[in-house]
Amino acid sequence: MKNFIKTNTGIITGIVRIMLGIIFLMTGLMKLFLSDYAAAWSIQLQEASIPLYAFNYWFVPIFEVVLGAALLVGYYSRITAAMILPIMFVAIYVHLTVSHPGAFPSQPQAPVMPVMVIVMALMVIVKGGGKWSRDARLYSQP
Repeated sequence: MKNFIKTNTGIITGIVRIMLGIIFLMTGLMKLFLSDYAAAWSIQLQEASIPLYAFNYWFVPIFEVVLGAALLVGYYSRITAAMILPIMFVAIYVHLTVSHPGAFPSQPQAPVMPVMVIVMALMVIVKGGGKWSRDARLYSQP
């Protein structure tokens, strides 16, 4: 378990982790509390034929908030970033299959954002939580 927590203390890695946490925290909260984003989320789930609609409608945004908060504090950053990957692979699928004009209110139809998030998550998986992370306070490597 110690290897999953061990991290470098790089500033860039810490900034990427924090940005990733903010993205996930905001995305989850917007799906839960802003009606336009909740409607877009509903359209995405329905048009992409994602199974278990009611479960995913609530579970995914709550899980995104939890992952975002964990990344913000840098708690088990590698494991948390790895949990992001399946969500982003589904997001790419949704971007490629859904054509409804109201499904993506603040991002392009092309899966630009999910791909960028995957790259950021891979960096955290490889490097760890970086500077200012709880992981760095517990186990750090230069």
